[in-house]
Amino acid sequence: MTYLVRLVVAGVVALLVLSFATAARADGTSREAGKHFQRGVELYNEGDFRGALVEFKKAYTVWPRANVLYDIGQTEYQLLDYASSLKTMERYLAETGPNAVHRSEVENTVEVLRGRVGRIALSADASDCEVTIDDQAAGTTPLLQPIAVSIGARRINITCNGRPAASRQVDVAAGETVRVDLKLPQQPAVISRSGALTPLPPVRHRPTKQSLAIGWAVTSVLAAATIGLGAATLVEQSQLSGLKHQFPVTKEQLDGKASLTSGLSIATDALGVAALAMAGVSTYLTVKYERERKTFRLSFSGSQVALGATF
Repeated sequence: MTYLVRLVVAGVVALLVLSFATAARADGTSREAGKHFQRGVELYNEGDFRGALVEFKKAYTVWPRANVLYDIGQTEYQLLDYASSLKTMERYLAETGPNAVHRSEVENTVEVLRGRVGRIALSADASDCEVTIDDQAAGTTPLLQPIAVSIGARRINITCNGRPAASRQVDVAAGETVRVDLKLPQQPAVISRSGALTPLPPVRHRPTKQSLAIGWAVTSVLAAATIGLGAATLVEQSQLSGLKHQFPVTKEQLDGKASLTSGLSIATDALGVAALAMAGVSTYLTVKYERERKTFRLSFSGSQVALGATF
C-alpha cells in the first residue's frame, strides 16, 4: 500500500512539474509575441505600415491568435495590398466566432475588398518554376488555380533552373481574370535598364588555328591526289592512242584501255572539284579568322550599350 501511495504521489508531482514548465514556456512565448505586437501598434500609429506589418506577422508566428489577423489585414489594407488583406480578413472570419469584437467591421471590409481584387490565370511552358507577382511569392508552376491580385498594374516573373527568367506586366481590373501565357527563353538573356528581358544573340563559333590547319591539309591532299590521277589519266590516254595505231590489236584491249582511261578522267574531275571546294572553304575560314582576330565592336541599342572585343 505504501508503494502504491508513493507511485501516485510521484505521478502527481511529475504532472505538476510538466504543467508549470508548459505554463512557463507559454508565458515566455506570449510575452515575446506581446512585444512584437506592441511594437507593431507603435509603428502603425507612426505611419510606418511596412514595419508594422513585419512586427504583426512576427507576433502571429510566435503566438498565433486570430485577433492579430485583424491588425495584419488592416495594415495590408493601408499598404493598398488588397488581395493580401482580403485573404487575411477571410482567415479572421474563419478562425473567430460570430461574437468576435471586429466581426461586423471585417465583414464590411471584405465586401469592399472583393471589389478591389482581380485574378491572374497563369500558364507556362515549364514546370517547377518559381512564380512571383510584384516580387511576392505566388507559387510554383503549374498553377492549378488563378491567383488573386490587387487591381492595377501587376508584374509577373517566372524563374526556372537552367533557363532564363520570363517577365510580363499586365493590368488587372476589379473582378477580371487575366489569362497570361508565358514562354521561357531557351537561351541566356540580359536585363536592360528598363527591366525588360532581352535575349542574347546566338553564339557564333569562331574558326581556330587547328581548324584552319586541318582545312588546308585536306585541301593539299585533294590537290595532290588530283594531280596524281591527272598524270595517270594522261599516261593512259597516251597508251590508248598508241594502241589504236598498233597491229595486231583486239577490240577487247581497246575497250579495256578506254574504260580505264574514262574512269581515271572522271575520278580526276571529281577530285578536282572537291579540291576547289575545300580550297574555297579554307580560304573563307582563313579570311574570317584574320578579320575576327582583331575585331572591335561597339553597338548601341536603346538604353543598352554593348561593348565587345576579341583578340
